Amino acid sequence: MAVDDLKLITGKLWFSYVEALLTSLVVGFAESYFAAFSLHVGCTPLQSGLLVSVPLIFAALLQFVIQTKVKKVGLSYFVKRALFIQSLALLGLACLSLAEVPMPFYYLMFYFSIYWLGHFSIQPAWNRWISDIIPADQGQSYFSLRTRLSQVGIIAGLLGGGAMLHMNALNIPEEYLFFGLFMSCFTLKVLVIQLFKKHPAYNTPLFLDLKHFKSLFSQNLGFFKRYATFNMSIFISAPFVSAYLLSIRNVGYLSFMAIMTCMFAGKVLSTYVLKHSQRQIDPHQLLIWGGMLAAPLPMLWPVCTTVTSMAILQFFSGVGWAGWEMGLSLYFFSRIKGEKKIEVVSLYNYVGVITQVIGTVLGAVMFSHLLKSNFDTLFVVSGIVRFIAVLGMRKPRLVA
Repeated sequence: MAVDDLKLITGKLWFSYVEALLTSLVVGFAESYFAAFSLHVGCTPLQSGLLVSVPLIFAALLQFVIQTKVKKVGLSYFVKRALFIQSLALLGLACLSLAEVPMPFYYLMFYFSIYWLGHFSIQPAWNRWISDIIPADQGQSYFSLRTRLSQVGIIAGLLGGGAMLHMNALNIPEEYLFFGLFMSCFTLKVLVIQLFKKHPAYNTPLFLDLKHFKSLFSQNLGFFKRYATFNMSIFISAPFVSAYLLSIRNVGYLSFMAIMTCMFAGKVLSTYVLKHSQRQIDPHQLLIWGGMLAAPLPMLWPVCTTVTSMAILQFFSGVGWAGWEMGLSLYFFSRIKGEKKIEVVSLYNYVGVITQVIGTVLGAVMFSHLLKSNFDTLFVVSGIVRFIAVLGMRKPRLVA
């Protein structure tokens, strides 16, 4: 590649890096406190956990209909409209924070579904766009830096959100604090939309070819079956952690912020080490070892009785998940051809959403009917199942 071409690509990527930072701020500032908001408006810990996952199925179904029907809408246009949808959902949550409504569970189900619809609309389009811009030999460097920026943004958002919500100690009503939190995120999303307008236009339609979709699924049935099993095992307990900490362990917003921040600190450290590694790491091995470290850790929740021990647990969890996530990004980038990225990433997302919802509902049923409403037992069972499931990910590989 010519030096001038590389400089042009680097200039374009500046907007991508800033967009990653602002988007991750919203993750830390809003998404990390969705469970806290659910509890604030009157949902039970079980309902709060269900709201983490169940809205995703409605978002995924709408996204599937859109992708299989829309043939003439370009990627650039599609991404900006998806961001607009997310911003409207955040505006709706801000308004909901000031209103007293009956059965808040259903209102939150609606707004979270709209928010995640925007999220799923963006992912396959962005992956296809970036695959045509980044040279293959620049992939690890690009994804490492982008991942680190995202993690820093999430930590900053977590700290900012926790500090804002802790102002309830000054007798500021929590509804005003949540209003400020969601309105700040709405503003950030508007800024991200403006940044995407500066990205190079990309008019290839975001159309999901069902023939290729089914063919890729058949070719990679072994990979997706094992991934589905692992992902389902993760979400038997994962959606209930925030509600568990806030309502069962009764940690305050500052302690919650510290515990969650430690997880992302672990991710940042792990990503930094991987980026500065002197050798190219096999992406498949990276995701497996990361998954094997993180998978069984929920078993330790019952014995973590202090904020410090909870924070240490989350730190090592972050180290493991960083390996899994970075390995997966590099794996998709290196093994999947650009023209197939929309189908493969969409397939991965749909399998992930369906199994996430199944895992969450399974966890809720186990919690309510088999485990006598005992979260500690749920975490132990989930950790065992997770570790068994991640071992199954060692052999099957994607073919695309």
